[in-house]
Amino acid sequence: MKLGLCIEMVFAGLRFEDRIAAAAKAGLKHVEMWFVDGSYQGAAERLAAVSKEHGVEITNTVIGSPDGAIGGGLTDPANRQAWLDRVRKTLQFNQAAGIPATIVCTGNTVPGRSDGQMEASVLAGLEATLRLAEQSQVTLLLEPLNTHYDHPGYWLTSSDRGAEICRKLRSPRLRLLFDCYHMQVMEGNLLNHIERNLDVIGHLHSAGVPGRHELFRGETNYPYLVEAVERMGYDGVFALEYMPSMADDLSVRETLAHLGLT
Repeated sequence: MKLGLCIEMVFAGLRFEDRIAAAAKAGLKHVEMWFVDGSYQGAAERLAAVSKEHGVEITNTVIGSPDGAIGGGLTDPANRQAWLDRVRKTLQFNQAAGIPATIVCTGNTVPGRSDGQMEASVLAGLEATLRLAEQSQVTLLLEPLNTHYDHPGYWLTSSDRGAEICRKLRSPRLRLLFDCYHMQVMEGNLLNHIERNLDVIGHLHSAGVPGRHELFRGETNYPYLVEAVERMGYDGVFALEYMPSMADDLSVRETLAHLGLT
């Protein structure tokens, strides 16, 4: 299984280029970032060169914020043009930087609109987004999140529902991002959810529950989970997206040791 690290949360005190170097020094070959105009403010081509220099692949970006404050989201059709403008900007950066995927967040629920209306808006927005993603050869990763602690009001909170949306649209460029932290909070029963939706899962995230700290701080048995998911045949990225509770270098070392990957 490929191991990834979100360098928006770990090594966040360093310059962005130095975060890539720090991840490489820790033995990681895959990292991920969030917005293309966020922590990193340089040219996409420069980022590609830095990644190549350190032998690290940046696996994905993020199009817009979960609540839709950045990008407008998908749940409200009134924001469609703002969303598609944001999509084009993100895909252009991904292409230039050689980043193969980007995360799609649905946005929050919209007052006055029914769940069915919001689902129809999400599907229509994803169809339009997919046309652009397919042209750019960038994969979309649709992410359910938790509303209890981190993203109150977020619309897509179920991995099963996210998987069904992926199946409805039937594009190899749309995959489910299964975040073990968020789904442990919302659903539990992680392995059964992963197994029945493995056909559309394209990426995994992880963090300790509760608290979103290191994987060894919490109720989830991640060493067992990683081994079980590998047995299922998953060969994508298992990414660490957590907030360190100790010095970053030590945090990464202890997390990798906990997973038995050192």
